[in-house]
Amino acid sequence: RCFRVLADDPSCRPRQAWIESEARACFESGGVELPRPRGLESAEIHAIYDPPAVTSSGVLDMPSSAGDSRRHATRLVNGAVAGAVGKTVVSPLERVRLVGQTTRPDASALASARNVLAAEGWSGMWRGNGLAVARAASSKAILFAAQDALRVRVGHDFVAGSLAGVLATLLTYPLDLLRTRAAAAVSTASLGAVTASLMREGGGVRALYRGVGATAAGAVAFEGTRFGSFGWLQARSADWWLAPAINGTLASLLAGMVMYPNDTVRRRIQWHRGTETLSYLEAARALLCEGGVARLYRGGAVYALKS
Repeated sequence: RCFRVLADDPSCRPRQAWIESEARACFESGGVELPRPRGLESAEIHAIYDPPAVTSSGVLDMPSSAGDSRRHATRLVNGAVAGAVGKTVVSPLERVRLVGQTTRPDASALASARNVLAAEGWSGMWRGNGLAVARAASSKAILFAAQDALRVRVGHDFVAGSLAGVLATLLTYPLDLLRTRAAAAVSTASLGAVTASLMREGGGVRALYRGVGATAAGAVAFEGTRFGSFGWLQARSADWWLAPAINGTLASLLAGMVMYPNDTVRRRIQWHRGTETLSYLEAARALLCEGGVARLYRGGAVYALKS
């Protein structure tokens, strides 16, 4: 009798290698039952009576389960819905933050909000939200599904989160760039006009990837730090239904504040007008000249509240 853990509980995943090695030893020894490992009380453990195949290299080839596919599909859908709802709820805060971070760095968050309301009305607080929702839904779906799949293969939260973050960033970056252009300016220009202006400046479709290098590099550190710290917190938390929400909030806040200067720099690159692309060092130097290190954290308080 060989055991297989259906790791519905994330706390069981670090023990996956233990289960596989012990299952192989159990199979090779002729079916001697193994002691139940500590820490798996919340996992669902099933006995597999059909002996699994062993490859020529001696690696146990556990049969795949339809439950794995269902779990990945569920994560995909849940990630998309969570991203869309979250972006819509915090859209006013994000709009104010973007305005202060790019076009009105000397204005307070309250002054930026008043400016938006005076020029565009309440609907202006959700300007660009459609793009944000489309990007969040697709990005979160890709991110969570890829992180789950990669974590099984690489066995490390930071590495899996970093790789998943890069993948999600590359596939959804044009939406992020258009959202910045649409939401950072206090204007009533349509999305079509914003897109056409951007493509004229950058010479066609390649303009939609202006600043992608800074964004991808930031995604590696941000998602790696977020998933890594979340896994660290989860492993040390009590079995409480609110623990994942609290740990997720703390992990996002930590990763966001660590990487916030990079976010300010990449927004400057995205906002830059002209046919020449602004380099990362040029953008960082210009921001430091405007207000020192504090300029790099402009909007950080609103970001913390949003998180």
